[in-house]
Amino acid sequence: MIPGRPGSSEGGAGPVLILAAGRLPQGRYLGALAGLGAVGLGVEAVARLAQDPALPEIRRVFWGMARSHSQGMNPARTIALRAGLGQACFASTVNMACGSSLQALIHGAEALALGFEGAILAGGSEAMSDTPHLLLGLRKGLRMGHREVPDVMIQDGLRCPVTGLLMGETVERLAARHGVSRADADAFALASHRKAAAADFRRELLPLPQLAADECVRPGDTLAALAALPPVFGPDGTITAGNASALADGAAAILLAREAFQGDAPVLGRILGWEAAAVDPLDMGEAPVPAVQRLLARHGLAVADINLWELNEAFAAQVLLCARQLCLPLERLNPAGGAVALGHPIGASGARIVVTLLHQLRLRGGGLGVATLGIGGGLGLALLLEADP
Repeated sequence: MIPGRPGSSEGGAGPVLILAAGRLPQGRYLGALAGLGAVGLGVEAVARLAQDPALPEIRRVFWGMARSHSQGMNPARTIALRAGLGQACFASTVNMACGSSLQALIHGAEALALGFEGAILAGGSEAMSDTPHLLLGLRKGLRMGHREVPDVMIQDGLRCPVTGLLMGETVERLAARHGVSRADADAFALASHRKAAAADFRRELLPLPQLAADECVRPGDTLAALAALPPVFGPDGTITAGNASALADGAAAILLAREAFQGDAPVLGRILGWEAAAVDPLDMGEAPVPAVQRLLARHGLAVADINLWELNEAFAAQVLLCARQLCLPLERLNPAGGAVALGHPIGASGARIVVTLLHQLRLRGGGLGVATLGIGGGLGLALLLEADP
């Protein structure tokens, strides 16, 4: 690492430490967590993570939320106050689609690398079950005629305003270009469910009365059942409801600090660096590739140096095409399953994959890990961390 260089966590202030990391069990769409709202989920995650008396006082919050309609102004501040962090805790909300909470984490690491004094909480929440519909034009008056009632989930979450295509439609183009088959995607999806069903999530899950375990996982799935599902984007398509990420509700939070402000809290790991990339919005799904390549090059690392990888499973086909371009070993990729099985609460997913990566590394004795995802509009983020046993 080069001290003080953008994309590195080391400046004159010392390394960025991870002192706590947890997530709520993720609820299926219209399932056990429906009705809590993204703010409510965020409050639950923050309050439960912050209740450990060994942790230092939280002085700033960066919180991801991609669909904040109906959640009030600056939801991060509401979450901080309702979770008991105190009136002096500064908070800001980040909306960058699927990258919202990973970007929030990067904002926190950047602030600490620049010398912020105190502990910073970063994370995100999303309640996809509670996203509203919109009644456009009402302010001017709807005097006569039919009107559409757009779904926020699609209008502000799943459809690219630049290309006009749904995220899945852009991935279908990439799957065809890179030769990812329906059979490949189904096999990857089945593996995701089986890994998630067998995984040990005890270190990362925060207790929640409404839900004890991830609700979307289907341990009894079979290749035959997946093969029977119709393609979503045309008769010859690759993507189905079975090999795409599950709509979900969830929240994840991570506490960061420098050594001078860690108090009595043990160190779980360190953030070593991060990188970003931008590509054609039509190629959104492969944006993790240049982000990862830049991250590894910046730190003088090769793929073989990374112990575990978390690549967000927006679509099974998308993960496969990225893994093939990067030559990622599948046995080190998403070892506890991914969003196909666990669900993809958009604003929370970036932080969720970091939480899972950290704890899965610790279960295996520690080491280096990379968390990465593609973001609507053609963006990619990648973050390098080191986990202690």
